[in-house]
Amino acid sequence: MATINGIELRLRFLKESAHLLVISSPTTSAILGAERDKLLQTQEADLQASKKEWDTHRRELCGACGNLMLPGWSCEVTKESHTSKPKKREKTEKNEAGPEKSMVYSCRRCHRKTVQPLQSRPPKHMRKASALPKSTDPVSAIKDSSFQDDKTKVTKAANASSKQRAKARKGGLQAMLAKSKTQSSGGQPEGLGLDLMDFMH
Repeated sequence: MATINGIELRLRFLKESAHLLVISSPTTSAILGAERDKLLQTQEADLQASKKEWDTHRRELCGACGNLMLPGWSCEVTKESHTSKPKKREKTEKNEAGPEKSMVYSCRRCHRKTVQPLQSRPPKHMRKASALPKSTDPVSAIKDSSFQDDKTKVTKAANASSKQRAKARKGGLQAMLAKSKTQSSGGQPEGLGLDLMDFMH
């Protein structure tokens, strides 16, 4: 247990040191980053980490020289589309999905390119169609429509009650303003009825 905590502390130290020195001493920062990368690989943390964690690690650290990848400063980021020749069976699926897109991180120190594929999303019109399955059962269609009616009734009731609260608030404010106006314009004065001129004698 102590060795695991010691390794985690060392990894954190190397990461934070590399981040602190990236502007003042980029070479030292890259060496610290490379040491952190080596330590991760010797401890097989790269195999234990999830794909998302490892992709994040690769986005922030060059795998060849250890340089911190800061877009616009120490690396360039480009988006590329790849169209691979699919097999006959996969041709229809690939055409629907479109070309594969990926982000390319080019290290400005050693010119290594790190390519990370982007997850493709189905088009919006396809998602809506798949999200709302068509039911052939008339009973379920009636239930769905009544459920939608209940939803609209609830939202209308919530809107109406909020409007009523706003009107009551506005009415209360107007009543307070009217009361203060009547008091200041010759109505009954508040307090003892003394004015500043009473004390000026």
